[in-house]
Amino acid sequence: MILPDPHGRSVTTGGGGRATLDELFRRNVTRHPDALALIDPPNRGSFTDGAPHRLTYRQADNAISALAARLRRMGLNTDAIVALQFANTVESVLTLLAVLRAGLIAMPLPLLWRRADAVAALSRVGASALIVSGRVGAVDHFDLAMHIAAETFPIRFVCGFGANPPDGVLALDDVFESKVSDLPRASDPQAGVAANPGAHLAAITWDVSPDGLVPVARNHSELIAGGLLSCWRPGSRRMR
Repeated sequence: MILPDPHGRSVTTGGGGRATLDELFRRNVTRHPDALALIDPPNRGSFTDGAPHRLTYRQADNAISALAARLRRMGLNTDAIVALQFANTVESVLTLLAVLRAGLIAMPLPLLWRRADAVAALSRVGASALIVSGRVGAVDHFDLAMHIAAETFPIRFVCGFGANPPDGVLALDDVFESKVSDLPRASDPQAGVAANPGAHLAAITWDVSPDGLVPVARNHSELIAGGLLSCWRPGSRRMR
């Protein structure tokens, strides 16, 4: 799914122009494979399951490829929408990049949304899967996800990271131990995509209007530009 430029111009950004988020990550894997890429907060155990992770770019790339392959093997088609609801952990970054690497569209959901909000949003866009953190604080998100899926006809899969997933939830924690060669490689999401992969739809976010929640489509170039903006220091021409 490509987002057209309304004026017919190429979409370019200082973050790589036609590059995708996954392509930018892969560049860092090639340049700095053993550099530290992702670190969990040391108090992770106080708000979600699992010990803190520390992953190099190579380790993160292996986990992303394993998870992307798992999603494709489940039968999710290119440009299927995958909803994500995570605590602020390494898994949230890995899953977002894996969804993009698999040629799917990510839809992050706020943690504080009520069940009715999530059901309405997932039904409106026809999301095919929901991936969650098993526990966030005192809330059992496995249980919440299963109730959301039961009320959302398009949802085909519920997956998650965390201890003791119930029947019906596909556990994903083993992607950290999987070797890329153990799983079929996800198909190239850019295969057949015309000239500007950066214009491909990457994510759907939600905004609030007088009429309620509104889905907002975001392509790779917009997400990269937003990331660069967050690194900008006022009064300086340099990025942090």
